[in-house]
Amino acid sequence: MSFLQQKPILLLVFLALLGMSSAAAHADSLYDVAKITVDTTAKDAVAARQMGMAEAEMRAIGIVLKRLVPPSVQPHLPPLSKEDVENMVSGVSIRSEQNSTTRYLATLDVSFNEHAVKQFLIDQGIPYGEERAPSITLLPLVIDGERVQSEGPEGWRQAWEGLDLANSLTPVTILRPRDALDAKTVKAALAGEAQAFAQLQADYGYAPLVIALGEAADGKFTTQLAGTDAVGQINVTLTDNQAGNAKASAKAAAATALSALEHRWKAQSDGGFPVEARYQEGAVPPEGQEGYDERQSGPGTPGEVARNVVAMVEFSGLKDWQDIRTRLAQVAGIQGLEVNALSARTASVTFDYAGSLGHLQAELGQYGFSFDDRDGTFVLRSR
Repeated sequence: MSFLQQKPILLLVFLALLGMSSAAAHADSLYDVAKITVDTTAKDAVAARQMGMAEAEMRAIGIVLKRLVPPSVQPHLPPLSKEDVENMVSGVSIRSEQNSTTRYLATLDVSFNEHAVKQFLIDQGIPYGEERAPSITLLPLVIDGERVQSEGPEGWRQAWEGLDLANSLTPVTILRPRDALDAKTVKAALAGEAQAFAQLQADYGYAPLVIALGEAADGKFTTQLAGTDAVGQINVTLTDNQAGNAKASAKAAAATALSALEHRWKAQSDGGFPVEARYQEGAVPPEGQEGYDERQSGPGTPGEVARNVVAMVEFSGLKDWQDIRTRLAQVAGIQGLEVNALSARTASVTFDYAGSLGHLQAELGQYGFSFDDRDGTFVLRSR
């Protein structure tokens, strides 16, 4: 074969290598956030889309900062203006979108300029770390009697798949249960029986492996994480109040569980954090130190993690709702604000908050909100 005949082949090889380089350049990154869902309403389609894009960017930078900044420092992050965020955004890609004359619904990926984000943190004197955990595998399960399933009516597996697991501080690969998996083995592994868990690991051929059992009952959604993550052995039970919508509750619970895994990694890893900044205001001390207790997950306890709060927002109309959303985005410590359901006078929202409920109530009060527990449901409204 002559050189001229080889040229097309060489060109194809070159293009393939170029594509591989391009893919590597867009590899998973702490500065990318995928699968941000928005649902915005405004006076016209253009305004609704602009509002949705701005909301996605604001929520995405909150997620990035949560990955980078120690939990004890997160409640004290300064509020960011729309201009601040736009200066750090390097791109937005659209996974899906729909729109009407006044409404915009979309799932978006937002990328940030790494240098710009770091410079912002340095200018503010905020410690940060970039050390990511080794990837783990996770098996989301629902037990129905003696049957083991990966999915139930609440959409437990779907909730995990809807999270940005690839860019997380603790990257996660989701597994599916095999047909032969029985409830007895799973329950034994969840109870801490080493032999049962070793059998699961051998069957799946993956390590580290974490089982994520989800259960909705009595107005609560309970998640048990058991197995081995990037830090070591784990057996944690987390409880979230249900928001009425079962799928929204499952989604919030999965987000809380992922936050717990990230928090464990941050707590044991220097990650560039000064020691004095790591173990303050409810940050989890490393295993073996005083105050460590994985099973303490309630607000205000020594083992508190950044939790996903579900609340019902009450408002008088569209203008009041838009004003409330704007003010909520400015509250220090609130990250990843998401609207799960919206009606004429109420909205179901979820957000992350790394602090006690008392601290959250005080912060919200400074922005003109009341935040109360009404029959097991958090209700937020303007004063």
